[in-house]
Amino acid sequence: MSEQVRIAVVGPFSGPRAAWGELLRQSAQRYASPGLSWELHDDRGDAEWGVLRAGDITEDGGYAAVIGHFNSAGAEGALPLYRRAGLPVVLPLATRPGLLAGSGGDALRWCPDDLGQLRAIASAAARRGSRRLLVTHDDSDYGRRLAELFTALPAAPLPVVALPAPWSTPPGDGEGAVAVCGTHVGVAGVVRRLRRAGFDGGLYATDDCSVREFAELVGPAGRDVHVTRLAGGAEQRVEAAFTALAAALSRNPLARGGQLLAGVRAEADAVFTEDGELDTAPGAGDGYGWEIGPVRLAPGRDRPRTSGAGDGEPFDVAVVGAGVVGSAVAAATAATGARTVLIDAGAAVPSATHWSGGIVRAYDPDPTMRALAIRSHQLLWGRPSGHTRAYGFRRTGSLVLLGPGDLPEAVRGVVELQAGGVEAELLTVADITARWPELDARHAAGGVWEPGGGCADPRLTAAEYRRQALEHGASALDDRRVDALAPHPLGALLRLDGAAVTAHAVVVAAGNGTPALLADRLPAGAGAAEPVTRRIRYGYFDRGGRTLPALVDLVTGVWGRPMPEDSGTGALLAGRPVDEWGGPPSGGSELTAEQVAYIREGAGAVWPWLADAGYLGGRYGTDLYRNDGPLLGVVPGEPWTVVAACWSGGGFKTVPAAAESASGKVLARLCRQGRLSA
Repeated sequence: MSEQVRIAVVGPFSGPRAAWGELLRQSAQRYASPGLSWELHDDRGDAEWGVLRAGDITEDGGYAAVIGHFNSAGAEGALPLYRRAGLPVVLPLATRPGLLAGSGGDALRWCPDDLGQLRAIASAAARRGSRRLLVTHDDSDYGRRLAELFTALPAAPLPVVALPAPWSTPPGDGEGAVAVCGTHVGVAGVVRRLRRAGFDGGLYATDDCSVREFAELVGPAGRDVHVTRLAGGAEQRVEAAFTALAAALSRNPLARGGQLLAGVRAEADAVFTEDGELDTAPGAGDGYGWEIGPVRLAPGRDRPRTSGAGDGEPFDVAVVGAGVVGSAVAAATAATGARTVLIDAGAAVPSATHWSGGIVRAYDPDPTMRALAIRSHQLLWGRPSGHTRAYGFRRTGSLVLLGPGDLPEAVRGVVELQAGGVEAELLTVADITARWPELDARHAAGGVWEPGGGCADPRLTAAEYRRQALEHGASALDDRRVDALAPHPLGALLRLDGAAVTAHAVVVAAGNGTPALLADRLPAGAGAAEPVTRRIRYGYFDRGGRTLPALVDLVTGVWGRPMPEDSGTGALLAGRPVDEWGGPPSGGSELTAEQVAYIREGAGAVWPWLADAGYLGGRYGTDLYRNDGPLLGVVPGEPWTVVAACWSGGGFKTVPAAAESASGKVLARLCRQGRLSA
């Protein structure tokens, strides 16, 4: 780029809601480059200030786009100004229902709306046995509006009753759970007053409270308080929005208005309606795009101390790594009643989950991986679509192309699949050509076909497992990187940034970060001194309406799958192996022309029409490889640790079984120690 492209970033960078503005500030710093200038505009989290900032931005006339506002009322007042100026808007966190109704798509919203949040709270209260939900607010405009939405919520799973705000007589503990709507500062005050007045029942706080500052403000009164947050975390939404906007502008710095928004849609990891609303129907699940978890008083960054589960006791289980495997392990251990903490290094540390292609199948040429994949089919992928929808699963069918040397193992494998309840068959090349004329299988010797295979959204899957973990009472320490594990009289001491956590057992599911954390405790694979990183890279190509299965080619190494969730582009995600080993973990959405050509050339052996198919974008990431397959079990040394890592690029399909195995080892140890009942 010869000149900088300017983007206005609007949010609360001062005032009582500045903690939210920090999410925008951090992403703006992360995406700073010689070609992109992210300029901060402080609206103080106030609607009137938001409109004033919009006026400043449109009068300037030099901005390519706007990202923000955080305040929904401010966004509502500002959007007409941006619309008249032709400025596209990206909204990572504004949650007011109907905000973009009838807009025609001149803005994109990366988050579900507040109706989903309120339904998630009501559903959680009902699951915990509450007979009704009492709703109040912190007397702010924001809190009053949410409370009004709550009491008018259609088809609520339990009666919703409005309480006065403030009230003089708090409800009795047996009268139901209480939802408090408002800002994190205001809600913390309401919670403290309720506890002082003697109310000891369950409390639910709305999403503004899903910042660390809320736990500090609420203090000991935070017992049995559950906080609502966007599924996967607000940080993830902000990061995804910045990623797509930065990628679109890097690809075409001159794009403006509708052309720029079309580019952002193409780069996004989400699907949007015509009006620009996030389409949460696929994979929304019972959480409606939201998750609910208990407040845990995590140690502050500026005051190091040792912490357990928030009450002076150590956690039963500490899970390091909040990708899809770690989140699944945390869900499994928390469901048994084990006090679990899920430690998430955050968006700044690249996660293989974020860049996974998400192919789901049961056949794998490696017997160990195949056994895990078959068990995963039994646990999750083979279940009815109503159960798998929350994971973004699509049953496109799965085809594995085989070379001549692969056939004997494939015969054994198909027998194992069928014995495990997985529908599978061996196909000849002629069979494949007849079923899918769009495929070229002449270089293969046959294939394994699974009608029940397909693809899922790895980020939705991780978010769903995380939601389950939090609902079962797990704690989450976000944006915390574990620097070291050390033995402790109670089990393990995990040293974090400025703090420490104790736990009786540890599961390390940290992906690329696993070797640095466990060092020489990891057993080496055959012919390799230690696990090694490898680049993964794939592109999105216009599939021209073709109906295709998910596919892995054991002959060429090429793999791909349709993207049926992306009805706007009808893409094929296609990848080709690269010999780039040992590099630092990283990921992104920019591929060079040479890299795209390399994918086309290799993938063209399977999908010949790719030579002329439109290129719609791409991604790259890093995975951890080991010659002898995954590491799944107890590693030698102290503290006692289970590791679940080194999936060598194909581990997503095995997540349910891997989590079952890892959590089973941990729970068995806790039972032997008498810390859990069998």
